[in-house]
Amino acid sequence: MKAFIIFFILGLLGKGIVAQERVKNYFPVSISRAANAKTNGVSIGLITGLKERQDNVTTNGLRLELVGSGIFLPLISKSPISEDDFLIKFSEIKFTEKINGISISATGMVCADCLVSGVAVGGVGQYSYAHNGIVVSVIMTVVERQNGLQMSLFNDCNLMNGIQIGLSNSSVYSSGFQIGVLNKAFRRTSGIQIGVFNTSKDLNGFQIGVWNVNKKRKMPFINWNFKN
Repeated sequence: MKAFIIFFILGLLGKGIVAQERVKNYFPVSISRAANAKTNGVSIGLITGLKERQDNVTTNGLRLELVGSGIFLPLISKSPISEDDFLIKFSEIKFTEKINGISISATGMVCADCLVSGVAVGGVGQYSYAHNGIVVSVIMTVVERQNGLQMSLFNDCNLMNGIQIGLSNSSVYSSGFQIGVLNKAFRRTSGIQIGVFNTSKDLNGFQIGVWNVNKKRKMPFINWNFKN
């Protein structure tokens, strides 16, 4: 009898925990990004990113914020990009927030553990962990893993598959195009660099610019290497 009572109480406690973690669904508009919330429609935030992010937040549609902490991104002294990030399997990453659709921030979104699939537009700077699609800012965009287009004055990425367009483009691993004044790949480039100064530690492709540097040679105008 005692065992039955104990199991009964544990069952009630378990149901209470599940109820607390149950996802709240909002449609068509939400003005809250509390934990365990999903918005199908428009998610609105006035001032976000200035406190700890909530866990398990999803927006399917349009995510709007008036003031985001991207306004402070150009002031950082060192890039937040981790060169060892490629050692982490994508399936092992725990995202606290997912955005499927369009994200618009007047000053820019900063979320080190966010996954964005779609278009992200920020007025000053933007930083997200993974982005599939297009990310655009005026001054700076920083993405750990980018599939698509990254465009601003200063672009920084760890694993970049697609196109970087800006005054300065940097990546650890680049597969695709870097187009700008200064293009740099710290470890490997598979594709084409087009700019004034192009640098790649390990190039598999072409460099077109005033001065081009890779591990095999340094040349003006056009350079190449196809041996890994």
